[in-house]
Amino acid sequence: MQIVFMLALALHVMSGVFWAGSTFVLARTGDGRQAISLFGPQMGAATAAVLSGAVLWHLFHGTGYFGPQEQVLAVGAIAAITAAGVQGALVGRARRSQSHTGETGVEQAIRGQRIATGLLAITVITMAIARVV
Repeated sequence: MQIVFMLALALHVMSGVFWAGSTFVLARTGDGRQAISLFGPQMGAATAAVLSGAVLWHLFHGTGYFGPQEQVLAVGAIAAITAAGVQGALVGRARRSQSHTGETGVEQAIRGQRIATGLLAITVITMAIARVV
């Protein structure tokens, strides 16, 4: 079980760092074309982060107890899943219509990154504070 924990944790941290980090940078720079081009890797990282997070939840919180730590982590998990949905809807739509996309599609991609930034910030904060609540 320890090797499963180590692998799940490493995958969760690495994919989460890429996903959140690239989202924060893209939202800050406002480069919608980069947001569209990084959509695939971001969604891959989001998927890996969510799935490895589910494995970690099962290993350490799946006992039926839903105390303060689990509640805080659940808020973060919901925020992360919502962020992926926002990126999928807004950035994904801009990417799918890229051949017809003018400024509106690029602006839509940036809006998706900016909304996801707030949600992923909540996720990171909840992971940081969960051990002390």
